[in-house]
Amino acid sequence: MNSLGRKQNLTRLLVLGGICLMVVTAFAAEKPSLTRLDRDQIDERIAKIQPTRKEKRFDEIGWVKGLREGERLAKKSGRPLFLFSNVGDLDIGRC
Repeated sequence: MNSLGRKQNLTRLLVLGGICLMVVTAFAAEKPSLTRLDRDQIDERIAKIQPTRKEKRFDEIGWVKGLREGERLAKKSGRPLFLFSNVGDLDIGRC
């Protein structure tokens, strides 16, 4: 290979290396970081969407997993058995 070919290859290599260095630097500079303000905003949003005490009353019901256990408890307490079956649209009131 002659001297001109080597100079061209070296020039191409230096240009390519410079471009790679610029791309790597640009991607490293764009990396977002969570500042304290971002974390506070996230914590505030989480606190806002948590269910209220009134909304959590549903969890206070003494649910049983099976019909037989429900019948046994209904007979024992002398109270009626309430059968609840969810078909997947509880949020729109369809159950």
